[in-house]
Amino acid sequence: MPNPALRSTTPASDEALVERACAGDEQAFTAIYRRHSAHVAAVVYRLLGHDGDLDDIVQETFVEALKGLDALRERSKLRSFLVAIAVRRIQARLSFRYRMKSLAAQLFGVAPTVSDPEARVGVHALYQALATLPPKHRIAWVLHRIEGYTLPEVAEQTTASLATVKRWVAAIDEALEANDAAP
Repeated sequence: MPNPALRSTTPASDEALVERACAGDEQAFTAIYRRHSAHVAAVVYRLLGHDGDLDDIVQETFVEALKGLDALRERSKLRSFLVAIAVRRIQARLSFRYRMKSLAAQLFGVAPTVSDPEARVGVHALYQALATLPPKHRIAWVLHRIEGYTLPEVAEQTTASLATVKRWVAAIDEALEANDAAP
């Protein structure tokens, strides 16, 4: 018979935490948040760069996850499920920003620019280049090239076909190479 004291010190698997959270166990969802919030925040940061919306997006991700946890069929893919939710939140936020930037440019003749003086020149230039891209393309490229997700995982997280994601990533790679080659 297993020792109950040993069992309580062994961390629960994601699968077990999801099952418990789906059954209404708040402590299980708190454990999910503690286990995965730093990773989600890091992904959001790398997708958006320095951004004041990071905390909001992380919170929105976990609120949406709590509501949709029952829909997660492969409980072992909890982290990917959370990243996919965060990606959708970022896509919505970036789409809104791009629309507002375009509207501001039309109304005032000038679009607001954002710059982080502490950022290194290369990183700043990369994010400037990425800012000109459609949100889904940018997100797919960052997830694959910076976060290290496989192309099939990126396709799943962005709800795009694998062929489409491959096309987006290749096009951005070519554009960034062309920028590097430009004088």
